[in-house]
Order: sequence, then structure tokens, then C-alpha cells
Amino acid sequence: MFYEYFETIGLAFLIALGFCVALMPPFIMIMEKYRILDKSGGRKIHKGYTAHMGGVIIAVSFALSMLGMVFLFNKDVEVPKVGFFAILALIMIVLGVRDDMNNVTPWGKLIIEIIVGFCMSYAGLKITDFTGFSAGQVIHIPEWLSYVITIFFFIVVCNAYNLIDGIDGQAGMQAVNVFLFILMFFLYHVANQNLFPGISSTFVTMFCAAILGGLVGFLFFNWQGAKAKIFMGDTGSLFIGTLITIAIILTIKYAYAITFVKQTPNHAPLKAIVVPTICLFYIPLADTLRVFIGRMRKGKSPFAADKTHIHHILLRMGYSHQKCTLTTFYLSFVISIITTYLGLHFTDIQLAVLVILSWFPYVWTLQGIATRIQHREIKKQQ
Repeated sequence: MFYEYFETIGLAFLIALGFCVALMPPFIMIMEKYRILDKSGGRKIHKGYTAHMGGVIIAVSFALSMLGMVFLFNKDVEVPKVGFFAILALIMIVLGVRDDMNNVTPWGKLIIEIIVGFCMSYAGLKITDFTGFSAGQVIHIPEWLSYVITIFFFIVVCNAYNLIDGIDGQAGMQAVNVFLFILMFFLYHVANQNLFPGISSTFVTMFCAAILGGLVGFLFFNWQGAKAKIFMGDTGSLFIGTLITIAIILTIKYAYAITFVKQTPNHAPLKAIVVPTICLFYIPLADTLRVFIGRMRKGKSPFAADKTHIHHILLRMGYSHQKCTLTTFYLSFVISIITTYLGLHFTDIQLAVLVILSWFPYVWTLQGIATRIQHREIKKQQ
């Protein structure tokens, strides 16, 4: 099956990669010339000044790749529908640029995210079903609740992705994990079925390959040993967070269709759909929840800046940025494999219980490590 799509996904990946690698150096030079730089200090752990807003080049590379691929190969795309989602992504890019240039208030950012999430739901891209307590049982979500869940999920994903962008390479690698698994899902399961009106499965494979190409190109400049040359900034985190939300919900809708509507033969039946797909993004979601609860328990705002994320703990253990990034990527990759496998044996509600229970050992482990590090630092000071 992979070889049938090799030309399209390979070309989409290479076009985005090529544009990103070619455009990033002059973009960095422009940012440095006009002093549009990210300054260290506060919770920011880099040193000196570094160019940011690398998300602009990721977005441009992705867009150019998709335009070329749709023009060359894809005849199953409704341009108005794809264009509508492109406008939503563009709004998030503009919000990110504005936030990188001059911080947007949390409330202002939240209002725009709610509007974009509502428009996404209105266009039909929303979570509408869960599998119940037994195989074949489907729980349909009321329309109003579907809007609420989708908007909430969109806001959570964008902000969790933004918060995980704390060290070189980490945000990029977490996104690579998500899009890589979704690409493999569509290659294996869907076989060019047009189950979501206006957006074919072939388009989604190109979508994933193109953003993977942009991310790999960006990581080449963000993964530079002692010092990264550029950060993606809120421009990149909000844009990629939007694409992650779109990709996850599309995967959920396709997985539901092939399991309960088309019942595609020769593939293992899926008992859980929503939870395994969301768990591709487990580390950013779990860590954001852990940090928010920890801040509120201390009487602080959940949005107050601190250094309690998983990468901060790993850095205090003596890990380099690269080792931290590879560790969190490895965790995400293993969790994605495990939850994908469990999706063959448990329904969404059953698997949700398991995932919630797994969050507590995750928290206790990190708390234990942080406590030991703190005791060690106190002893050194004495």
C-alpha cells in the first residue's frame, strides 16, 4: 500500500523540506538584521538573543507544497472547503506573529481561539461520536456538546503545544510523532476513500507528509547542539497546534467511518477511536494538566510562568536539550504504539479510564525526580 502513495507523499515531503531549508537562512538573516529576536530571561532558558517566528517559514513551506500537490495530483478536494480551513490556519498564524512581536493578552488569545474553534466545528470538523462500553456500541454526542468539546479540545491542543515548546527541538519532535502516526494510519487503513466530504484520504496523506517535511527542515536549524539558530515562536506553535487539531479530528472521523460505516475488510477492527488518536499527543496534554494543577495547588494562576515542565526537570537532571527532546519523543512514540494497540481491544470509554489512571504514575514519577533533585541541590548549598 505504501508504494502506491510513495510518489505523492514523497514529493509532498521533499517540496516542503526543500523550501524550508532554502528559505530559513535568509529569513534568519532578516530577523537578525532588524533585531526581531527572542531575549533570554524568565522561564526562557536559552542564552542571549535568538531569531524566532520560524513558524512563518514552516507555514510557507507547507502551503507551497500543498498547493503544488493539489495542482498535480488531487482531484478529490473541494477547494472552498480546504480554503476555509486554510483561512483559519492563517488567522492563527497572524495571531502568533502578533503575539511574538508584542504579547497578546491571554483573554484576547482565548477569544480568537474560541472563534476559530467554532468556525472549525461549523464546517463539520468536530468530534461527534465515542465508542461505548462494548464493541460496536457508539455514543452519539448532541450537536451543542460536540461544539463545546471540539472548541475546548482545540484550545487545549494549541496551548499545550505552545507550552511544550521550551527547549530546542522538542515541539518539532512532538509534532513529528503525531503526524507520522496519522500518516501511517491513512496509508494502512483508508486506501483513498473519500469519507469526509471535500477532503479525500489521499489529501490527508499529502497534508501529513508536507508538514513533516516542513518540520524536518525547521529542526535542522532548531537542533544545533549548543545553540539553536531559530525558534518557531508562538507563530509556529499556534499554526502547528491548529494543524494537529485538524489532523486528529479528521483521523477520528475517518476511523469511525471505516469501522462503523464502510466496515473496510482485511483490516483489524477498531474498538477505540477517539482516545488512541488523542493519545498521539499524550505528553504535551498530560504535562500541561500536571503543571496547571500544580500551580493552582500553590495558589498561583495556571498560566503563571515557571520551570516545572517535564523538560525543565530533565534539564535539572543534567540532560542536554537534545537528550531531553529525544527522551520525550521516545515516551510519546512508545505511548502512541501502546494506545494504538490497546485501541484494538478496548473501547474509548474503557481506554479513557486506563489513560486517566496512567496519568497518576506519570505525575508521581516526575514529582519524585523533582524532589530528589531539590534535596540534592539543598545539600550542595549546605
